[in-house]
Amino acid sequence: MNKRLVAIALLIILVAGLVWHFHSKNLMGKKAVHAMPPVTVSTAVAKLDQFSPEIHVVGSLQAIKGVTVASQMSGNITRIGFRSGQKVSEGKLLVQVDDSTELAQLHSDEAKLDLTRVQYRRSKALYVRHAVARSDLDIAKANLRSAKAAVESDYSVLNKLAVRAPFTGKAGIRQVSLGQYVTPGTAIVSLQEWNPLHLEFTVPQSDMSKVHDGQKVDFKVESFPNKVFQGKITALDSQIEATTRNLMVEAILSNSDYALRPGMFGNVTLYLKHGGSVLMVPNTAISYNTYGDYVYLVEKDKKSGQLIAHQQSVKVGEERSGQVVILSGLKPGQIVVSAGEIKLHNGSTIVVNNSIQP
Repeated sequence: MNKRLVAIALLIILVAGLVWHFHSKNLMGKKAVHAMPPVTVSTAVAKLDQFSPEIHVVGSLQAIKGVTVASQMSGNITRIGFRSGQKVSEGKLLVQVDDSTELAQLHSDEAKLDLTRVQYRRSKALYVRHAVARSDLDIAKANLRSAKAAVESDYSVLNKLAVRAPFTGKAGIRQVSLGQYVTPGTAIVSLQEWNPLHLEFTVPQSDMSKVHDGQKVDFKVESFPNKVFQGKITALDSQIEATTRNLMVEAILSNSDYALRPGMFGNVTLYLKHGGSVLMVPNTAISYNTYGDYVYLVEKDKKSGQLIAHQQSVKVGEERSGQVVILSGLKPGQIVVSAGEIKLHNGSTIVVNNSIQP
């Protein structure tokens, strides 16, 4: 019996010792927490500002007139009438394919045409005097028409052998050489008209109602980071692309200084109607989390008088120029932590130093 009482007493003493140990440890932890120095942060005020919604997409440039000029006939090149990279006018001779055989044929057919024309006039005069039958006049007339057709065919072939610029534009790199034998379809040179250019891009079908003809667009490329090229929407596609559910949009872009090239891509900004006033804070104030975005509000503790950081959930909207639209969770005039929030937790004591801004 005495042994049992001794064991119970020892057990009580052990439990009491463990309770005292953990209680002392918690007291020390709380004291350590309260003893932590305040975190230095920068702050910003949630402000109302004018905001115009925008759509940002990627677009590519296409020439309004662009073609790879190619040979239509076979033969050796006897003349090249342009230089690579040269601006050429509509109708300028680019390449002459050997036309000696066709010229000889033309001279022969023109001689035949002269003869048939004389024969037709003679038959017509004789027919008036009833010296020949109507059938003789008809044959003479048919021969004249056939001779004219032969000459027109010769000129058509000669025109195809003389490859000319179909419009005024910038010639690319020459792809043929003097004396080279070409066949129908042989590429000669790329010809592009650079001013203006077509800008093509797509917008989601959810934004289709926000896009219309005449709407202003800005275009920027990496080659000219500080320059904005302006244009206007000229056409919307007649259908939504089935696989992407996007709408193709076409704009026309001024390129008077010939800085841009067909095939370039860049960032398109599409300006929508004015959106009014919205609440905005610096994007550095937002802490992003899979469970929701939040900011740290700056509040004054009523007991200690110290500033503390209070975690506040927010719903964010569009980001632009380092500012984020706050859709809900904040009110105008509230102060949020804009730098140093990575060191904070809910209830942290803080000191504000706005001499250094992010």
